[in-house]
Amino acid sequence: MTIKTIFVILPHLGGGGAERSTLNLINSWSKLDYNVYLILLKKEGELLKFVDKKINIIDLNCRRISSSLIPSYKLLKKYKPDIILTLMWPLTTVIFFSWILSFKIGKLVLADHNPFNKKWFSEFNINKPLFYISYNISYLLCSAIICVSKNVKQEIEKILFFKKKYIFSINNAVKQLSNDYNIPELKKKLYGNANFCFLSVGRLKKSRDVINLLKAFKKFKFLKQSKLIILGVGPEERNLKDYVRNNKLDDNVDFRGFVENTYPFYVSADLYIHTSLYDALPLTIIEALICNTPILSTDCEYGPSEILEGGKHGLLVPVNDTKELLEGIYKSLNTKINYEKRNNAKQQFDINIISKKYIEIFNLI
Repeated sequence: MTIKTIFVILPHLGGGGAERSTLNLINSWSKLDYNVYLILLKKEGELLKFVDKKINIIDLNCRRISSSLIPSYKLLKKYKPDIILTLMWPLTTVIFFSWILSFKIGKLVLADHNPFNKKWFSEFNINKPLFYISYNISYLLCSAIICVSKNVKQEIEKILFFKKKYIFSINNAVKQLSNDYNIPELKKKLYGNANFCFLSVGRLKKSRDVINLLKAFKKFKFLKQSKLIILGVGPEERNLKDYVRNNKLDDNVDFRGFVENTYPFYVSADLYIHTSLYDALPLTIIEALICNTPILSTDCEYGPSEILEGGKHGLLVPVNDTKELLEGIYKSLNTKINYEKRNNAKQQFDINIISKKYIEIFNLI
C-alpha cells in the first residue's frame, strides 16, 4: 500500500501531552511530503499556531464527541484518505462507526494515551460495561491499535475479548534539544535569585496531585531560598493557588500558565518533579529527560518507571506520599546524572524515529 493521504482526528489541539505528541507527528509527516489533514471536532487550542502550513485543518464544529459521527463519515467519503488515525476513547469508537458507515475507506488506526486502571475509570466516572462493549467492537475490528507504552499495550490486551493481530507500542514523540542555552543567565531570568529551582509541568487536574508537591515543598528546609515554577492550566488551578496563598507561599511558588516553549524552564531547573497518581507515558518526563534535567517522579501506573527504566534516569517515589516526596527532593538534589545512559535513552523518543515507525505500521497493515 502506498501512503499518500493521512487523516488525523482529535477533539481539539490544546496543550496536553497527547496533543503535543500528535502535533510533532503531523508536522514530521508533512515535512516528509505526506498529504496530512488535521480534523478537529472544534478548531481551538494553544497549539494551533504551531501546525505546519502545508497541513489542511478542518473544523467539524462539534461540541460533543457523539455529534462528530456523520460529519466524519462525510469527510471520509469526500477525501478517501489512505490512513485515518484517531486517539483517545470515546472519540476512537465514534470514528470507528464513521469508518464502518463509509464501508471502510482507508485503514483505521486507533491510538490510546489512557492508562486503563481503576483510578482512570473512577476519575472520569466511566460505565465499565459500556466501555468494554464499545471498546471491543471498535478496537477488535479496526485496522490496527497503537499504544503509547508497553504497559498500556498489556492493559488493552487484557481488555480485548479476543487476540488482536496488529497491536503495537510506540512511545510519545518529542523534539530533541537544539538550542545552546546560557544556563546561569536563563536561571536568573526565570527563577530569580533562588538557590534551589524546581519545576512542575502539566495540566492542573486532580490526578496530577500537584497539591502533594505543594505540601512537600512547604516543608523543604531551604524554602526561603527556593522557587517552584508550575506550568499548565486546568480545573485545579484555583484550589492550588488558594493553598499557596493560605500557606504564605506566594514568594516561592510561581504559576506561569500555558507556556509555548517549556525547554528553557527544564534546562535551567535543578529538579523536575512529577507527582501524578497515574499516567500512561507522561510527555513532561520525556521532555525533562531530553533536557538533561534531574527528575523526581511518583512511581505511578504506568509511564514514569518505563521512561526512567526503573529509576536509572531519575528517582521514583511512592504515589501520594508527602514524606517520601520530600525525602526524594533532598536525595535528587544530591544525585549526579549519568549523561551517557541518558543519551542512549533519549533516542527512543526522537520524533524523527517515532514518526517513521508510524509510517512503517501504516504500510504494514
